[in-house]
Amino acid sequence: MLAFIRNRSFWLYAICWCATVGIFSGCELLGDDPTPGIGDVADIKYEQHIQSIFDNRCVACHGASSPRAGLRLDGWTYLIQGSDFGEAIVPFSAHDSRLIKLIDPAGSIGHPQDLGQEKLSEDEIGLLKRWVDEGAVGPLGASPFASSLNLLYIAHDSEPIISIVDTDAQVVVRRVHLEDYGFSENARANHIAVEPDGSFWYASIGSTRSSDVQGVVKFNRQNVMIGQFLTPNPGLIALHPNQNVLYVSRTLLASEPRSLLEIRRSDMLALEIPTTFAGVHALAIRPFGDYLFSSSVDVDQMVIVDLSNLNVFFFDIGGVKHGFGQFAIAPNGNRMWGTGMESNTVTLFDISNPFSVVQRQSLNVGGSPLDLTYLPDASKVYVSVPNANKITVLNAYLDIVERDIKHAGISGPVGLATSSDGKYVFVANRNSTGSYQARRPFPGEGFPGTLVVIDTATDTVVKVIEIGSGAAMMGSRVVVPTFSQ
Repeated sequence: MLAFIRNRSFWLYAICWCATVGIFSGCELLGDDPTPGIGDVADIKYEQHIQSIFDNRCVACHGASSPRAGLRLDGWTYLIQGSDFGEAIVPFSAHDSRLIKLIDPAGSIGHPQDLGQEKLSEDEIGLLKRWVDEGAVGPLGASPFASSLNLLYIAHDSEPIISIVDTDAQVVVRRVHLEDYGFSENARANHIAVEPDGSFWYASIGSTRSSDVQGVVKFNRQNVMIGQFLTPNPGLIALHPNQNVLYVSRTLLASEPRSLLEIRRSDMLALEIPTTFAGVHALAIRPFGDYLFSSSVDVDQMVIVDLSNLNVFFFDIGGVKHGFGQFAIAPNGNRMWGTGMESNTVTLFDISNPFSVVQRQSLNVGGSPLDLTYLPDASKVYVSVPNANKITVLNAYLDIVERDIKHAGISGPVGLATSSDGKYVFVANRNSTGSYQARRPFPGEGFPGTLVVIDTATDTVVKVIEIGSGAAMMGSRVVVPTFSQ
């Protein structure tokens, strides 16, 4: 009997020793603390290590029944869907993930401690950070949104980042930091264009410091930089619909160079297309790929480029000074609207014959309109009006203003993009005056830029996503149907 007790004591001692050093599978989950030893986990398993933290510490408020802020943490699929306000995590970037900022804030009380609950342990926070930085891998061993096709790339004009949004899930799924690619802290993305199949994307990178490296950069689908062409003050980008080239304008206030660029997409070699004036910014290509149109905020003259031979000719724009910021061409290629930043109007042009452009009516929308986009069915044109905090909707059949859309999230709207099915229009907002208040501000972050989602059937805002300060121009892989000539 004594021998049995001694043996039993030995095995109890052995089990406790194993739990301490963690040589048994799952030993880190033993004991009173739900996750002791997790700081030593080498290979993170979602269900075993991450979901167990959420189950023990979070699902009481973020479970299936009335989850706070719409965020469920009772499963990986729910977690990556985010909250009512956007994503909870950004895979590969704990620094950009709101969930991490909430549980481990700088200079304030963390969550759930702010609700009077016990703070997550340093080991728990550290493991969650590691898991996010390693790709937020789920139960099946894959990072979320790795195969997403409908992506929207958003430039920020207040910091050197580009946000990537899955337009189907309507959450930020990746964040590209330009400093990681050799650009300075002063670098700013001006515009993005995406290949129709989503395989590559291109960004024009400027800087708030003129001596910095600037140019047009090519990334693959995995956000690896694979090519670049260096040039000062790159502006908007337009992809040729059926040839291996893209075109680049200049920034709004650039005094030099006085040229557009044609860049071969395969190897990023370029040709300059001279213009007679500076700041050629607005940029649009007819869907047939035959002519390109540009203009300047300084000179009311339209630059027209014959893309078969790169010959340039001009059209004088009449009336008051417009200062065109951007053009949008209808899918049939015969009509084009332009935003008059100085005249506070949008102007219609008949471009069915590029050698004989006809200037039609101008509609007053106020507020220095900037960007605009057609719906794929050509029924409407959406116009961003930043100084009036609104989106103006044009009836493209009747050529009239149909309505204005106002919402707390529409604050300093800049870039516009359309979903591939035309069901939604996305609006990037700088929110520099703070008209929209963050759901939970963090120290040092300033006012949050927003991405507003508009249902085009009703022209109502259905979601506001907080995406970081200075949200500006955008690009996506949307292919607008081309109607026959």
